[in-house]
Amino acid sequence: MNNNRTMQEMNEQYKDCPVQVNTYVVDGRTYRVHSHFVGDKDINDVMYRYAEDRAMSEMLGSAPTAEKA
Repeated sequence: MNNNRTMQEMNEQYKDCPVQVNTYVVDGRTYRVHSHFVGDKDINDVMYRYAEDRAMSEMLGSAPTAEKA
């Protein structure tokens, strides 16, 4: 079975899923991150990892500042 899908196929499959866009500025460069929520992950695991990573970044002083796009 071939699991290699093209970007167009994935865009069509997930076109109705929610998308969030965040803008980050790192070392003077602007990056836009598009997050597509397709429902393939356990939300509890995702939130736990996010909270843990965020807490560690804040303690180390390396948490990026997000500007909502």
